[in-house]
Amino acid sequence: MKHKLTVLVAISAALTLAGCSQTTQSHTQSSQSKTSKVAKNSSDNSNTSTASSKNKDTYTKLSASKMDYKTTASAIAVYAAQKYGDTWEIAVNAAKQGNLGVAFRSKDATGITSDNDGYVYEVSGTGKSSNARYMLAGDGADKQVTIFVKQRNLGTTSLKDIVAYLNQKNDADLVKQLAEKTQLNVKLAGDEDTQKTTNNSSASVIPSSLQGTWYTADTGNGNIDTLTVTDNKINDEAGFSMNVKAKNSGSSTSDGYMKQTTINGISFYSFTNMGQTPGQGSTYLAPHTEDGQSVIVSANSNGRTNAVYWKSEALAKKNSNKQFSDLKY
Repeated sequence: MKHKLTVLVAISAALTLAGCSQTTQSHTQSSQSKTSKVAKNSSDNSNTSTASSKNKDTYTKLSASKMDYKTTASAIAVYAAQKYGDTWEIAVNAAKQGNLGVAFRSKDATGITSDNDGYVYEVSGTGKSSNARYMLAGDGADKQVTIFVKQRNLGTTSLKDIVAYLNQKNDADLVKQLAEKTQLNVKLAGDEDTQKTTNNSSASVIPSSLQGTWYTADTGNGNIDTLTVTDNKINDEAGFSMNVKAKNSGSSTSDGYMKQTTINGISFYSFTNMGQTPGQGSTYLAPHTEDGQSVIVSANSNGRTNAVYWKSEALAKKNSNKQFSDLKY
């Protein structure tokens, strides 16, 4: 009897040990499974974080040193709309549905008083005269931009700082979209400058062979520069403008006069500020022909060519920085 009890105790102990072993193994597998899931989730989160980080790094960026005039106008408009709102925000919102029009106006016509002798750029998204205006001074990324609402000066900043602000806001795509729909040197409804010029001009001063809108890519960086010439006005879109009179009279820094001269066998027209004599500092333009196309040659007082302007952007790009044998460089 004693022997049977001993055997039963031994069997019971064995079964207990077996049960404990299975419980421990099950608990270990469950722990391993949970650990594996946590590791997998952690890996998934890491991948998601990496993907998100990559997406943040792939935003389009603007470059202040590689910006044509349409993109510059668009960038200034978007910046001013965000920074100051008001009429600038109205112009940009309207331009999203249509076009961003930029008119070139004089300070006298807009009533703006500023030390800047350049032109006033008036921005509109509706095709009508607007109070959203800016002026430019200098060149390249350090170009100074003064922003106005009507005649009120809101402040001056550099194109470089405007671009940095827009890149931080990830607004490069919006700027480029508006640039594609930007029209320069437009006539806005209610633009008093057009009427004023017409009323004060009894006769055309600049010859018709120079008049029109001309384009060049001889800028060194592939950008397109636009030259606009009317019967009494020159504007090169970079900030230089001149109201051209028939005679040298007065001393207005925004007015100039024209004289004809021949340099290196080419008939140039010099455009010089009032009160000064033609020479260094004057703008020299000549109607000419290259490759069977009507062009305008821009040169210095020695006849050395600065740029050749063409009737279309396509021709300008095709002949970018090309030197012609009949011109002096």
